[in-house]
Amino acid sequence: MTPDPAAMPPARHPLAVPVVTLLAAAGVILDQATKLVAERILDPGVFVPLLGDGVGWQLIGNPGAAFGMPVPAPLFLVVTALVVFIVVRSLRTTASLLQASAYGLLLAGAVGNLIDRVLRAGEGFLSGEVVDFVAWGSFPRFNVADSWITVGFALLVIALLIEDRRVAAAERAAAEADAASASTADGTAEAHRTEGT
Repeated sequence: MTPDPAAMPPARHPLAVPVVTLLAAAGVILDQATKLVAERILDPGVFVPLLGDGVGWQLIGNPGAAFGMPVPAPLFLVVTALVVFIVVRSLRTTASLLQASAYGLLLAGAVGNLIDRVLRAGEGFLSGEVVDFVAWGSFPRFNVADSWITVGFALLVIALLIEDRRVAAAERAAAEADAASASTADGTAEAHRTEGT
């Protein structure tokens, strides 16, 4: 029987670890740099238009999660640890650079916002507010780390859909190979029976 390629875990792409590491590091640096710039040049709560009256900059401190979702502070540490665990575990079978890029961006976003919680902490542990400064209409204010999380999640969904199609194609190819092999074996057996009569 032909080995089922779909049942075998995909080989890790040789650049998966470097891509995740570099994207995560660059993403965190860019996130923190833009937050520092926003804090220096923007007045808290004051909207600065960029594209009309709906798109621009507005510096706010966000005590919640990404896009202002209310979440207990300790949960940030749990979520970040979970993201790191999933990325490290998934690297063993990260076969595409697209998937590696998604993991790098997700990691950058989670760590970038966690840094705000730690460095800007008030009286309690992880009590710091996340720096948000991108204004887009009535949409909750967000930052570069939030963007990394959104783009990373979208890329991961695309990468997993592509992997599902690869697995389905491999299963079809294996089934066709098994059918062809069985047909050949039946034909050979029939030929031997005919010769024996």
